[in-house]
Amino acid sequence: MADLFEKRIRRAEALEKQWPFAAEILGFFKAVTAGQLSLCQRLSEIVPRDPGGHDLHLLRPFLPIALDLLERKGPQQLSGRVAELRGWEYAEWLEYLTITRAGQEGSIQEGDPMDDPACWCASKILLQPFLMSLVDPASGAPATADTPQRCPSCEGRPLVSLLREDKSADTVRRSLICSLCSREWDFPRVSCPGCREEKTEKLPRYMAQEIPWMRVEACDSCGKYLKSVDLTLNWEAEPVVDELASTPLDVIAREHGYEKITPNLAGL
Repeated sequence: MADLFEKRIRRAEALEKQWPFAAEILGFFKAVTAGQLSLCQRLSEIVPRDPGGHDLHLLRPFLPIALDLLERKGPQQLSGRVAELRGWEYAEWLEYLTITRAGQEGSIQEGDPMDDPACWCASKILLQPFLMSLVDPASGAPATADTPQRCPSCEGRPLVSLLREDKSADTVRRSLICSLCSREWDFPRVSCPGCREEKTEKLPRYMAQEIPWMRVEACDSCGKYLKSVDLTLNWEAEPVVDELASTPLDVIAREHGYEKITPNLAGL
């Protein structure tokens, strides 16, 4: 598990030099990832644990750590909200964590105090290592007609699509990476992870010339999108980091009217 966190930090450091436009968010990501590594190690020592990761009351002692990270290292639009968030009762946080854990953010109405990017970010800082401490992100599920649109381990929504060479089948294999526990699972190449649409004419792809190993995978049926990282074009890419930093692709997707299946750590 530590290797995954460290790999992401190294990739963020490399992209900081290549993509100055993403330096702020990558600096924040590095600080969060280092903090999450420590949290994951501490959380893995807690026994017994609910194998489904629904024992969210265990996160209470770790909430101040997440808020400190957000306040010290987060972008101003997020860090400036921390003072107010510290005034929440844990019962309020538990409700928000439960909603985020279930992928039901859409149930929060506009204007609700919980409708806040800083809440989302603090929750992700906590939930990701909490759930990662329970699963092996490298484990996979074979692609079948019943391949789930949500993570087989924690039922989280997919954050990013990944393409890699499958030497055994002499083709390119597609998988999805969970936005919560980082579990990877196989998924059909021509299918929308949001609604399972399979008609190619309804699954447009968009690219940015400066990032040839990445693209937007959109769906005209459900109006959702996620980004895809092609390791056959850039084996050094780290899906979660490259997804976060490739903000020009998010701009392209939104200009075409698509909404991401689930936001990343920065709320994009």
